[in-house]
Amino acid sequence: MKRLVLAALVAIILTANLISATTQRGNVNLVQPSAEGKPRDLREGESHRYYVWRDDQGWHVRTTTGRTKHFFEGVITSLGGKIQNYGTFLLENKDIVRVNSNRTQLSFRFATDKGIDGFDFQTDAETLRFDMKLDGERRADVIYLGLNGENPKSASFELNARTSTNTGTSTTALIDAFGHPEGMGEGSTKRFLIWRTNNVWHLRTTTAKNKHTFSGEIIADKGSITELNTVSTERRDWVSLKDPKRIFFELTTEGGIDGFDFRSSATNLKFILTIDGQTKSELVYIGSRASNPSAIPFTLPN
Repeated sequence: MKRLVLAALVAIILTANLISATTQRGNVNLVQPSAEGKPRDLREGESHRYYVWRDDQGWHVRTTTGRTKHFFEGVITSLGGKIQNYGTFLLENKDIVRVNSNRTQLSFRFATDKGIDGFDFQTDAETLRFDMKLDGERRADVIYLGLNGENPKSASFELNARTSTNTGTSTTALIDAFGHPEGMGEGSTKRFLIWRTNNVWHLRTTTAKNKHTFSGEIIADKGSITELNTVSTERRDWVSLKDPKRIFFELTTEGGIDGFDFRSSATNLKFILTIDGQTKSELVYIGSRASNPSAIPFTLPN
């Protein structure tokens, strides 16, 4: 009988301690919030914060501020896979987003003042590890994840990159630049076509019957660009390799197909493309699957 009473007292004490600990922690949810879905509250002019989410186009990071400039920096590490490609969103020349040579880490550092900045990326990793700072400090309360904008438990956190909590299926659609975009060529409506075969990159521009101007820049990261050759261009078109790291071009296409080919030793290639002075990622088709990048500029591994 004494043993039963003693056991009951021990159970009561343990339960009381657990309740006390939970209260002291503020009833913390031990499960990391879901990153699925674009945050409902994402809009220009919000106070300084990060938004992180994923959808069927990949992963997205956005930063906002109210009226004051703030500095955002961090590292995203790909565990059990690679970062396949990435593109920036409304960043300026001094802002930095880059992927290391073995494509396991994406690092960023940029300032946001009033508007919205950020970047997008795709990965085949099993897990992503985020380490994010705002004005040099790690603050979980300024990081908002997924549709509901929940905060992670700390500014250094991990998220499952493989499986969607909503559907149980992979939501990361990777862009593979190999192979000519299927069913596209001369006479297609206005668009960019980009693909690679072995070590050669190809860029083509097409229109149906109307004249359009295609311009842009291709930048080599940690390497150079060589053997630039134009294809079906006219006198008014120009393609220039001003230094070994940058191609500048402007092509006027009317009904036919124009473009150029090149080789590169770079780790990554950054594409900045416009049609009639506008950036339209839905008019850029990459690889045999004719995939669209999530944003312009975008970066592809070489």
